[in-house]
Parts: sequence; structure tokens; C-alpha cells
Amino acid sequence: MKNRDIIYTSIDIIEEKIEAHISVAELAKHCGFSSYYYSRLFKGITGISPKRYIDSRKLSLSALDLIEKDLNILDIALKYGFSSHEVYTRAFQKMFGLLPSEVRRHKTYPLEHAVKKLTPERIEGLYHLVNTTPKLVHKEEIKLVGIVFYHDIHLKNDLSDPWSHLMRSLDAINHKVTPSRFYQMQFWFEDQEGDSMYFFIAVEVSAFDKTPLQFTEKTIPSHEYLVFQHKGLANQVGHTYRYIYESYLPDTDYQLPYLFNFEYYGKDHLGPYNADSISEIYIPISMDS
Repeated sequence: MKNRDIIYTSIDIIEEKIEAHISVAELAKHCGFSSYYYSRLFKGITGISPKRYIDSRKLSLSALDLIEKDLNILDIALKYGFSSHEVYTRAFQKMFGLLPSEVRRHKTYPLEHAVKKLTPERIEGLYHLVNTTPKLVHKEEIKLVGIVFYHDIHLKNDLSDPWSHLMRSLDAINHKVTPSRFYQMQFWFEDQEGDSMYFFIAVEVSAFDKTPLQFTEKTIPSHEYLVFQHKGLANQVGHTYRYIYESYLPDTDYQLPYLFNFEYYGKDHLGPYNADSISEIYIPISMDS
């Protein structure tokens, strides 16, 4: 078994024994490593030390108990291995910025500070993110000309063929901005099912004028967007999208008013097969009023 898989297994053990107060030394022994090597390997793969992960998971689960269970605060503290009410309160306030009693009274806590169980999918997503906190930006409308096609996102083949076709045909597209700006949009319909979606690969133009029939014109609307940065191969971008839609967005108040998102390939994009390449992912959002 590879070391990465051993660390993933140890995360499952942490979750199973979260109330049994398993130590880093015990986890390391179970994995066949020294405590020092296990801790370095765990942090190298997940970005967080095993002790900090265990403590953060205990505090996160305790926050749910404060809201959902009829236990007094001391019992919750002891349940997760804190030696006293005071020790638990200090750790809880440091993580959430609130006292446990405040969470119990108001039945809410800052979800963005909670630590969810790490999964291989979440870890891979974090690995390809330049920063886990996106920027919120306003973008004016963008005019694009390019090629639309329907694609099964679970197919192993990449999108190099349609991109090659677009690049060979650039001379036929009028009013391209300089330097060239390239985009890839994914869009879908409200009642669409399955694992396929429409893709639109395109170059930005300043105006629509005599566009050849084999190309499609689209305008990305002026709107507010969350911008994430994906680092890595183009065919690894699914990890970043899983983080966005399965981990980041569910813990926010953002709504998704449009049935699309898009990627922008700027100066830091070094090509689809370069592990150091960085692309930007734009997610149109609105705030829940």
C-alpha cells in the first residue's frame, strides 16, 4: 500500500475513534511509522499536522453537539478528551471566536471555521488550489467566439482535439483582443441529467462581426464572480471543481444564479500538460437576501 493510501486509512481511524482520544503516537504505530515520520507525511499530504487535525475535528464535532444534543458543556468537553471546562472553552474560543455558551444560546457558529473530515477527493482538491479562499470580483461582460461541443466529463480523453481545432482556426475570427485571451466555459440546462455538459472554448473579441458559421458567439454577462486558482494539469481540474462545489460553496450563503462557470487562461497558464500551470475558475454568485 502506498504511503498516501496509508494516511487516508489513518484519517478513517481518526474519525472512528474521535471520542476514544487516539494519540498521534498510536496512529503512527498502527501505520508502521515513527511518530516523527507519520506527522511529516500526514502534513505533507494534507497540509495540516495530525494533532491539529484531530483537535480541530473534535472542536468542530463538539460545536454540532452544542446545538443538537442535550448535554451540558462539561460533558461535551470530556466526551472529546478535554480535561476541563476551562481548557475546552479556551480552545473552542480560539478556533471559532465564540464561547461554547454563545453557540448553545444562538444555535449557530461560523461554519467557515469548522474542519470537515478529510477525504482523498478533498485533499486532491486542496493540493491543486493556489489559495483555498477565493477572491470576489466584478467582471464586465466578455464577448467570446469559439466552438461549442457536448462532452462526458467522466471520459478519460482530454479536450486537446477541440482546442487544437480552435487554435488552427484563429485567423478566421475577427476583432480578437491583443494579447489573445482564451476561455473555457461549461454550461448546462436546469433539467439536464447525467454526467455530460456543454463546453464552449473560445477567444475574446472586442466586437462580433462576420463570424464564420462554424463558430459560435457568446457573451459572458457582467456580474460578480468568485475566482479560484487551479494549479496543475488541465485534466486535474475536476479536483478543484469538487472542492468548490462540494466543500467551499455549501458552507457559504452564496447562491448560483446562472447555469455556467468558466475558466480563464492568463499569463500564468503554461499549457495543459504543465504541472506548474495556473488557470482561473470563475463562479457567478449572488448573496442570499
